Amino acid sequence: MADKKRVLVTFEDMGRITVGTVRQSSVLSALNVAAFGKQVLKRVKGTRGIHLLLNFEHVDYLSSAVLTELLRINKIVQEAEGQMRICAVAPNIREIFEITNLDKLFVLSEDDAQTSVKRFERALAVAAREATWREPAAEA
Repeated sequence: MADKKRVLVTFEDMGRITVGTVRQSSVLSALNVAAFGKQVLKRVKGTRGIHLLLNFEHVDYLSSAVLTELLRINKIVQEAEGQMRICAVAPNIREIFEITNLDKLFVLSEDDAQTSVKRFERALAVAAREATWREPAAEA
């Protein structure tokens, strides 16, 4: 019961980016995946256009159940017209994403949260500039 109340992810708003730092290396074990998902979804749901950066700096183990939770979180973020990225990914964790081909779905970075926030902000700025060059939709 104590595990359900434990804070597994802390959040900090850094400009337009919400950084969710996973607090413990074992937080993503089969025992507490559901609690992890609930904590992240509680922060994400109802936040239109959220830009979520999950910081994996403390993560050294990733269960397959976590991949399912990450897919679910990503779907909710995209439905809210936002974006999700994952930073501070250790080589052994990246390998799991590569084996499952999820490295093609998620933007992964080995960089720390500070550097990743800057890159995320820059990517958002570039995307906004690119959008201004798109032709307007034809009116019926």
